[in-house]
Amino acid sequence: MLDVNQKVKTSYCIPLWLRDEQIKLAIESVKARIEPHYDLRAEPCAVVGFGPSLNDTWEQVKDFKWIFSCSGSHRFLIERGIVPTWHVAVDPLPKNTVRLIGEPHKDVEYLIASTCHPDVFEHLKGYNVKLWHVFDTAEEGLRTLPHGEWSLTGGCDVGLRAMTIARFFGFKDLHIFGLDGSAPTQAARHAADHPVPLKMKECPYNGRTFYTTDGMLSAAQGIWHELNMMPDVKAKFYGDGLIQEMAKDYKPKPIQAGPSVGFRKPELISAEYRELNRRLHRENLAYGVGGGKHAETVLKLAKSINSQSVLDYGCGKGYLAKELPYPIWEYDPAIHGKDESPRPADLVVCTDVLEHIEPDKLDDVLFDMKRCLKQVGYFTIHTGPAKKTLPDGRNTHLLQHDKQWWTERLQRYFTVGKILQVGPELHCVVGPKKMKKKAA
Repeated sequence: MLDVNQKVKTSYCIPLWLRDEQIKLAIESVKARIEPHYDLRAEPCAVVGFGPSLNDTWEQVKDFKWIFSCSGSHRFLIERGIVPTWHVAVDPLPKNTVRLIGEPHKDVEYLIASTCHPDVFEHLKGYNVKLWHVFDTAEEGLRTLPHGEWSLTGGCDVGLRAMTIARFFGFKDLHIFGLDGSAPTQAARHAADHPVPLKMKECPYNGRTFYTTDGMLSAAQGIWHELNMMPDVKAKFYGDGLIQEMAKDYKPKPIQAGPSVGFRKPELISAEYRELNRRLHRENLAYGVGGGKHAETVLKLAKSINSQSVLDYGCGKGYLAKELPYPIWEYDPAIHGKDESPRPADLVVCTDVLEHIEPDKLDDVLFDMKRCLKQVGYFTIHTGPAKKTLPDGRNTHLLQHDKQWWTERLQRYFTVGKILQVGPELHCVVGPKKMKKKAA
């Protein structure tokens, strides 16, 4: 027996390493991405799950111009002459999603999470597929997410995810069908056949007994948090089930900051500027080779913190790594094979890089460096013009500012220990920015 008031423990259905590999493969194989709709839509939309109550309510879905299906409701609706506008999928298992989708339809836009198995993308090959990412606050999850792309919140269930995507697309008047979180009997688990066998348990609520699973109950408990995160959304639940019964008791506790449904990982470099830098690396053999001259300083700093965890942020051709007696991590968006988001390190080295950053990207780059820095950062910054030019004729030092300007900028993201000026070059030692203590 399950208790609605007790938090349910659930676990991810595949190993996290396999999930991450599926994400990487999806990113490579699917080019189109979802984008937010910033203008709010006054029209209502239907979000259709695959719960048993859909058998009693599906005809009302015909009244809606905009329809989000998920799970087996895609096939269920199409068999009844209703074509969804969008279909949402997030399940990482290989067979479930394919079987639940059934035959794809040319008029449906398929919103498929990058966590989904490659079989899903093969099944939808030739159809209108848009990729999106599941929001993950874990370090590896943030690193896997490509720069410039969106990840969305939404809880542990595809129905909740579909509600979040609906708001991401600008809808705030949601009409929810087949999102039951339960079944009326142990046998009637979904509106039609479902490929996953489920062990149903009794769950009493408001004097009634529902049949549910740990996963379904976890989703039912989480739906109210997701609605609180979207304070401008009104949701009407159709049919009869545990979630519909819980909705009668729901009292909104909206967040003050407004809707929070997604996170866009900032772009650290524009595509055009990346290509210019790659071309410069190819054509100018002396470009990006200066890292080695800082090896002695890096070794002393690493010894002072008793660590060999070093990240060369903006490594160029990798000459710092060649001068050190142990391996380090390297990152440079203009170097193939070194352009993946870096992992954090105790010592972050960034030499002769920051002056090359596009002005409108600097804050995003510094924020990413802040993410990477565990103990100490060592940055060198040239304050004047460079001798080199980009292939488009610009000086390679896009940022030419004095010590005061750079000190103010670094202080936004780091605790600045020391900035020493040697000629036109600044040598900066920084640490993690200390959090301000809240007043008692």
